[in-house]
Amino acid sequence: MAVKVSGTEVITNARALEAITDTDVTTSATINNAIKDQNNILRIFNSAGTEVRTLFCAANTPVT
Repeated sequence: MAVKVSGTEVITNARALEAITDTDVTTSATINNAIKDQNNILRIFNSAGTEVRTLFCAANTPVT
């Protein structure tokens, strides 16, 4: 069963996130740290577990 918030579907029956337009600071930091922990590679999977996209993200370096 899909999950709705104020009439907007946010999790589909296929368990996919929908209608996400923004994240808070904690969520952004968590996502960024997870990408860093995976050598700056973000892999996106479909609900069957098949990788459908790979994004190679730039590493942050301190400005000196």
